[in-house]
Amino acid sequence: MWYVVQTMAGQEQDCLAVCRAKIDPSLYKEMFVPLYIDKMRFRKQWHDVKKVLFPGYFFVDTENIRDVAEELARIDRFTKVLRNAEEIAPIRDEEQKFLQSMMNEEHIVECSQGMIIGDRVCITEGPLRNHYGFIRKVDRHRREARLEINFFGRLTPVKVGLQIVTKLTEEQFEKLKKDTLEMYSEVLGETARPKTVKIKSGVFAGLQGILLSKNEKKDEWRVRIELFEHPTEVVFSGEEIENE
Repeated sequence: MWYVVQTMAGQEQDCLAVCRAKIDPSLYKEMFVPLYIDKMRFRKQWHDVKKVLFPGYFFVDTENIRDVAEELARIDRFTKVLRNAEEIAPIRDEEQKFLQSMMNEEHIVECSQGMIIGDRVCITEGPLRNHYGFIRKVDRHRREARLEINFFGRLTPVKVGLQIVTKLTEEQFEKLKKDTLEMYSEVLGETARPKTVKIKSGVFAGLQGILLSKNEKKDEWRVRIELFEHPTEVVFSGEEIENE
């Protein structure tokens, strides 16, 4: 189970290192600071920078939280295990599953990619693909999305990386779908059709594309769609597409 430990904001990694060094490793499975990839521009280029997802907190995965809490109390650092009323409690199952679905094995939220169609945000790739409903604001210039999620029983604002590759009006998008359908009906021959798929649901419903790869274990189907003569790769779930 995942428990949340509060510490000083900006000192999460330093405190984590001290705790790992002083707490018996047999008492926990792992301790970690959830991070996210932020896009930052310096030296005239964009760079990936790791930032703390929840400033002032780190996590411990353990079945022995009372023993861990006793060890934390002996450390000469500000550490406090979050409680539910008077009881030490883990985060809820749905909260843990949500975070696990967002983070990779290193507990990092990778940068997502997407586009804006009218006033809608469409995620084409990355951890936000199945969680765009949590997006409250998109900052295209900072390349980040601001979410509002349930964390330890309360709504918490969170920032993650999001690169918007294009912005279309609804009229432009409808023209795009029409042009794409006409292109595939004229250009694709019979030998190409086994590689083509049709999008059944979501914002791209009705479009066709070229199937590039599929990962049935992760339920990820990577499809190339022509957007105004520029190929764009979009990741779909198996339920969203059908083979031609």
